Amino acid sequence: MRTDLLLRSAVPATAALALLLSACGPDQSGADAPVAGPSSAASAGGTAGTAAPSVTSAASDPAQPGSSPSQSAVAGGRFAGAPAVGAKAQGTYHDGDKGDISLSIAPTSVVKGDIGDLAKFLKPEDMTGKTPYYVNVTYTHTGGNGIFELYFNRQLRVMVSDTAQARKVDLLSSFPKCESDVPKGGKDFVKGQSEHECAIYLAPSDKPLTNLLWIDKDGKPLAWKAG
Repeated sequence: MRTDLLLRSAVPATAALALLLSACGPDQSGADAPVAGPSSAASAGGTAGTAAPSVTSAASDPAQPGSSPSQSAVAGGRFAGAPAVGAKAQGTYHDGDKGDISLSIAPTSVVKGDIGDLAKFLKPEDMTGKTPYYVNVTYTHTGGNGIFELYFNRQLRVMVSDTAQARKVDLLSSFPKCESDVPKGGKDFVKGQSEHECAIYLAPSDKPLTNLLWIDKDGKPLAWKAG
């Protein structure tokens, strides 16, 4: 078990309990970051700070009967017709070295936490009016090359409205309420394997989560209802 929020670059030992607040969008000053339109679409190999486009893509995994019923957008809202958490979607992750990797993606739970859980990591001013959510996603490798340095949650966006995202929290220490199970031992993550990632997001307490988005290789989001 390890926390998938551990930063992958080297940091001084004195920063072991440091915290980074990632706005996941171009505006890092507000409680929730706005989402840009299609011109700011994220590529699958990009960082978690890029913005999600407006195209709805509620996708199902054709190999999994009983998954989400349709890949088409439904009139009536930006992410109308998105399936509930638990539905599987087929997506593509692009790696600069390994190329395209096909994934079956399934958000498994969205757990509302208590801001007090993060008291030792956050400054008091960062806690006021905020609610943490622990978002769990399972990824299954369905095609392409094996990949060693995997972190598929970099493509995950958590929405508090059609146009604004919750802010991602990165911790540099273990956090038992949001841990990940990923392959260990220096072996590639290959076809047929599954792994679970958990990420922490802070949302304004008066803005419950609306949707989860995973940005596919083509910049289009795969969408799920957060509730």
